[in-house]
Amino acid sequence: MDLRFRLLNVFSVDDDPFSGNPLCVFDDAGELDTEQMQAWARQFNLSETTFITCTRLPAAEADVRIFTASYEMPFAGHPTLGTAHVVADLCDGGGRGCDAVTLSMPAGRIPVRRVDGGWQLRANPAVTRPLESSASEVGDVLGVQAAAVVGEGGHWVDAGVEQLLVQLADADAVAACAPDVRGVHRVLSMPGREPQVYVWAWTGESSVTARMFSATGTALEEDPATGSAAANLGSWLSLRDRRGQELTISQGAQVSRPSRLAVSVDDDGTVFVAGQVTEVGSGSVTTGRGGPARNRRQRPLPTR
Repeated sequence: MDLRFRLLNVFSVDDDPFSGNPLCVFDDAGELDTEQMQAWARQFNLSETTFITCTRLPAAEADVRIFTASYEMPFAGHPTLGTAHVVADLCDGGGRGCDAVTLSMPAGRIPVRRVDGGWQLRANPAVTRPLESSASEVGDVLGVQAAAVVGEGGHWVDAGVEQLLVQLADADAVAACAPDVRGVHRVLSMPGREPQVYVWAWTGESSVTARMFSATGTALEEDPATGSAAANLGSWLSLRDRRGQELTISQGAQVSRPSRLAVSVDDDGTVFVAGQVTEVGSGSVTTGRGGPARNRRQRPLPTR
């Protein structure tokens, strides 16, 4: 069986072919089971790989599953935008007539629309909970002074994927972060899930710099661009009465993948995340009847 795929950069910057967060999209994966999807995601070894399992093209709708190299995710921002780009292309045969799609995934139905320069998703309403650790403990884990941590240390926010948001004093503090992976697991752990910590700081009235760290076992990984965290940040600002606001997030410089994310918070608190999507390649792979990576143990889908 031949499987078509496309490679895209999401939240890319201008004409830089090595900016944004890479994504692989399999556009006709309805015959793959969970093990096979996980195996192909492991094979490509990108931040995420998505699998379009069903398309309803007249309605511009699709069912999508999102996998990292290790596990399935209920939602992620850059895979949502990149997959919407592919679904729209399938819908109108490569033209630009399809300007809105709806993607169904474990986190729910996500509407996505074409905007100037890219694609925009509407985030689901968020839930929050406080962090029990102190600002001093958070600073120690992140490798920065406690004085650089704004407020009480951070808050868990979930608009599809729960992450810890930590505001820092300035861009220098964000750049200086060097988290200790054992400390992240000890102080910032989430039962049954790998901790994700999003550090951010204002760099202007409507601009932010940010970094995302994920503790994967004994390793610490940094994400070039995190749409789910941008949605969480917009939701957090909305809850802090910072509505009717647009901001630009810069991310990825420390991993040589400069990225730009746009966040809008409407007057009613609805959060939108947008970014440029650039297709950089396509191809196909062949899988046998039995599929790859049988009998491999799968990690359960993270629960909200």
